[in-house]
Amino acid sequence: MRTLVREKKKECWQAFFEENGEKDPWEIVKWAKDRWHLKATMGDLTDTTGVPLKMDNKKKNGLIRDHFRWRNEGRKVDEEEEERERYPGLTGISQEKMEELVRKALAGTSNKSAPGPDGIGYKLIKRVLDLKLGLELIREVAENLIKGKIPKEWQHSKVVMIPKPGKDHSKTKGWRPINLINCIAKLGEKVVADRLQESGLLHRHQFGSVKGRSATEVALRVVKRAQRCMAAEGAVGWNFWDVKGGFQNIREEDVITELEKSEEGKKWIPWVKEFFRAREFELEWDGKVRGKGKTNIGALQGSPLSPVIFLIWMAPIITKMEESLKNRWPTFDPELPSYVDDLHL
Repeated sequence: MRTLVREKKKECWQAFFEENGEKDPWEIVKWAKDRWHLKATMGDLTDTTGVPLKMDNKKKNGLIRDHFRWRNEGRKVDEEEEERERYPGLTGISQEKMEELVRKALAGTSNKSAPGPDGIGYKLIKRVLDLKLGLELIREVAENLIKGKIPKEWQHSKVVMIPKPGKDHSKTKGWRPINLINCIAKLGEKVVADRLQESGLLHRHQFGSVKGRSATEVALRVVKRAQRCMAAEGAVGWNFWDVKGGFQNIREEDVITELEKSEEGKKWIPWVKEFFRAREFELEWDGKVRGKGKTNIGALQGSPLSPVIFLIWMAPIITKMEESLKNRWPTFDPELPSYVDDLHL
């Protein structure tokens, strides 16, 4: 399957080259060297309501308003201690064991991952791992995981706006926000993501961001199912859906409700609640920070934990969809395999 995917990519690139190369060879060079057009500069913008944005401050406010959300009725910081009394957090796991999990998470990271605003990347953390600084860092991450706390400094991030390929770059939605998160925070998030995958809260047909469930597996599964149906002289039709704004629409209360259904999930509720608290971020484009923004709804794009949180949030929705199809067509055995936020039937 991987070989087939590589071959198809090569065919698509060759077709693009043949179609566009002769009439505009520089277009090919531009995509080959800078496929996301990262060097494009931001001109005047128009927001989703049609209001023109010319000054940097207005662009900043428009981009934040159209790409990030603020929930006035969201949980406030002063409610934090009261919530902690309901959820005691981790029990039965030693500091030594937690440090081992943090080291394991670090070993699975890429040195090429971009650092967050603190400038500390995985490569630097690995280089000081056996020094006092590295030992203290691992200890601190492990301690905060056990306590169910996330230091606010860890949650500071930088959002870099890059142009979306093939979109209108004069509109705010023609730009994609890329979140650069502090790698120290992502270490803790990777540990929680791994543990929550073992909580029993995921749907059996969810693939992607789940260990042991790859895109190749879901593709083979649906092809095999279609082949069996055609072999029995049946008809096959595929429908594909994308969950629009998936990560941005996740509700904290819905995730907590799901976590309460699992003993492993309950252990991580204090930590997950801090993960959902209001975040402040720097907004950058054209290589310059233009100001700050904040959001208190949804799961942060770029976090290793966000895809797992999304899967937990989506699992009961997929179950209800399958039940609804079964109730409407009793002889139909529906499956709704999903790859993170992409579903098909």
